Amino acid sequence: MANCQFIAYHGWAFDRTFWQPWANHLSEFGDFRAYDRGYFGNPSKIEEQKYAGKTVLITHSFGLHMVEDWLFEQADLLVICGGFLYFHPYAAQYKRRSRLILQEMINNLEVKPEEVLGKFYKNCFAPQDTPDINFEGLKHQLLIDDLRRLQNSDLGQEKLKNANKACILHGSDDHIVPNKKGRQIYTHLQRKAQYFEIKGAGHALPNTHYKQCLEFVTPEITQLAQPKS
Repeated sequence: MANCQFIAYHGWAFDRTFWQPWANHLSEFGDFRAYDRGYFGNPSKIEEQKYAGKTVLITHSFGLHMVEDWLFEQADLLVICGGFLYFHPYAAQYKRRSRLILQEMINNLEVKPEEVLGKFYKNCFAPQDTPDINFEGLKHQLLIDDLRRLQNSDLGQEKLKNANKACILHGSDDHIVPNKKGRQIYTHLQRKAQYFEIKGAGHALPNTHYKQCLEFVTPEITQLAQPKS
């Protein structure tokens, strides 16, 4: 059954270790590789290659925007956790306020990065407790550059439609990306997608609620991994 390859993209201010519970669980189905942006150490990119088996692409938050186009086209299953097409609200009056809040976060990152990140992690893991964070090797300029990119990054729905099938997971208590953003992706993908909302989970749901996430995703992977008769 081990004929899948898993490729995971973490969100802003995280690293590849975010996916360790997923890697442990999914190892029976095939190889697990995790992209690393390099916020706290050396980056690890996903090199383009054609894989003979099935490809499962797993993303968290802004990690969805880091994925190369060729991977969307190769994905047999796309798993989107806490994802969004465009970060800010679309309504002009709410968009302006959201952009100002993000700009303030960018400005503060330049002078007090650990304080800003501490607040972000608290909101990200809420309503659960925030784990201890090691800021060693922090590359705060890269974090700033990516937040600036986030201000205008609009993924668009067409890229996602290249994947054969999608599972969209969102926390009911997400303090970073409202669940309507996940539902919006589901609306765009229609019959290609399933939407699962995890009660009591926040933005860090792939880490804090990985068991529940995997309960939804594993049946799809099992079906994908079955050899054709």
